[in-house]
Amino acid sequence: MTRILFQIALFLSPFVAYAVWLHFAGHGWRAPERWRGIPLVWLVGIALALTLGSLATLALTTGGSTKALYMPARMENGVFVPGRMIEPDTK
Repeated sequence: MTRILFQIALFLSPFVAYAVWLHFAGHGWRAPERWRGIPLVWLVGIALALTLGSLATLALTTGGSTKALYMPARMENGVFVPGRMIEPDTK
């Protein structure tokens, strides 16, 4: 759940930063004309780049080794056992 919230916050951060900049620059962050056209394209592009970059980093830096085996979730004696990664030498 925290990863999902982190990704949402990361996606929204360029929009919040732009709104804060508009507010302090005195342009009015609620003015619709400030959000149309090129600024919106740049904001969406930056937001997607941040989100996809963080997902790629997460995929490359977490998880088991390349030789690990996935043991799927299962029921044992009426008890749910969650899925996990098992190293080949620790079966």
